[in-house]
Amino acid sequence: MPRRSTAHPHHRNQRPLASPDVRRYVEAARRYWWILALILALEWGVGLVAAYVEYKTTFESEAIVWAQRPPPQLAATPEDPNATVAQTAASQHVALLNQLLLTDSFLRDVIARTSLRASLEKAPDERKALDEFRRHFHVQALGTNLLSASFVGHDPRIAYEALAAALTVRGERVAQARVAATSAIGTLYRKELELTQAQALDAQRELEEFNASHPRTLSDLEQHRQDQLRLALDFVQIRLGDLRGRIDQAVLAPALLDLSGMEFQVIDEPREETSPRGGTKAAASLASVAFGAGIALAALLILLGGFFADRVAGTASVVKLAPATLFATVPHVVAADGGRRRDLRSDLAVIAFGDTQARSRAADR
Repeated sequence: MPRRSTAHPHHRNQRPLASPDVRRYVEAARRYWWILALILALEWGVGLVAAYVEYKTTFESEAIVWAQRPPPQLAATPEDPNATVAQTAASQHVALLNQLLLTDSFLRDVIARTSLRASLEKAPDERKALDEFRRHFHVQALGTNLLSASFVGHDPRIAYEALAAALTVRGERVAQARVAATSAIGTLYRKELELTQAQALDAQRELEEFNASHPRTLSDLEQHRQDQLRLALDFVQIRLGDLRGRIDQAVLAPALLDLSGMEFQVIDEPREETSPRGGTKAAASLASVAFGAGIALAALLILLGGFFADRVAGTASVVKLAPATLFATVPHVVAADGGRRRDLRSDLAVIAFGDTQARSRAADR
């Protein structure tokens, strides 16, 4: 009769919970758990400490500014009312301040008004020092007319001085540029005024010559000619008055803008902070980098441990079997001609138990 299998049918169809490769890495993680714990503790601990120090030693000085475009009456160069404006007033001033921060001369003027003047003079690489100073500024638009400018550093006094100096130097640069533009426009208007005055003199002379040559009653054709000369003279005189008004406007507009301050008004002045501020983003970046580095190192250790598991644990597994008196039987290996060439059992005994006398005992049998 055929023998019935004593194995349970459920065990026969049961699949392993994990593949041999996965079990290898799980065993590696169990084997080196203390190394993994040490790596994660060091990486995460150092990262958290660095993040905490960065947060507690970072100070930010911020200024809130209200910006708006000057009215057309105060503009040195009147704009076309039909032109489409792509930028808001805040975005225009943000772009202007960011462009100024890109120039080294602007940063030199800013640093010259702070406590960092001596350190910049002693810096071996001025360009590197300016680049390091530049990256602490941050300017952004908060709305159509509202913007913020800030400086983040590890010294609250330096942060306040740098931001206040940057706003002051920015105002001076804008005033200088406005005066230069006004001078150029004034020169252009004066040249045009000289030409218009010459045209007015010519028109006045032509009208006087016509009146002198026609003392009697004028005919219809002569009356029409006289009206044309008078109209030309009136037009030139109106043009002269308009040019004189533009010259006065170009001279007075920058001064009125500087006095009123309507174009760039600092609502919240920068101040020296006494509590940490502005280091949350940098601290979060340090903590996330440390967390990711710890996970990456732990995963690398598990992969290497799983990959070299067979090579490292092979000898140890055989040593565990050494106390056994008998763990297998191996028949003689018989060659094709019926003779023995080598005793495989003695070779296994030498490898497994370090028994060097196994070959000699097998030869005496």
